[in-house]
Amino acid sequence: MISVKAMGEGLRAPRLSTTGACVARRDPEEFLERLSALSQGLRLVAAREYATFEVGSTQAKFLRYIGRHGRISQAELARATGTDPTLTGRALETLIERGWVRRERSEEDRRQYVLELAEAGQRARRRVEDTRRRISVRLVAELDERDFEDFDRIMKKLLATLEESLEARSKP
Repeated sequence: MISVKAMGEGLRAPRLSTTGACVARRDPEEFLERLSALSQGLRLVAAREYATFEVGSTQAKFLRYIGRHGRISQAELARATGTDPTLTGRALETLIERGWVRRERSEEDRRQYVLELAEAGQRARRRVEDTRRRISVRLVAELDERDFEDFDRIMKKLLATLEESLEARSKP
């Protein structure tokens, strides 16, 4: 059963009931609801934390990606992060206006822009990474070694199943 718990600042995240845990095992839709609730909860906690230094989740994702991969085109960034190209452009505008990202025409293909983090962008990226680390530490503090082993085993099964489904869909 899914309920809603206030997360502050108008953000809400689903909260799973701790009763009836076996329901998910017998009900595939409930299982997906629980996975979705976890994912949504993580996104909302991150968004709330990023908002304290005026960074949106998409902007945080871009800072992390550009910081890791160096010079990258705007089109590559959109593809690599699974972000709509129009949204990519809008999110980047704010980062550019703040002086966090530099955008210049590519020498190889003048139709494309190449992005890289400025020094201020490196500092913002470090704040994003520190925030993610704090969220991660808070979450994993609740888990013991057996929980990690179970989670790893379950994730491998689920990811393999998804991969098989994707491969089956791509075959003629």
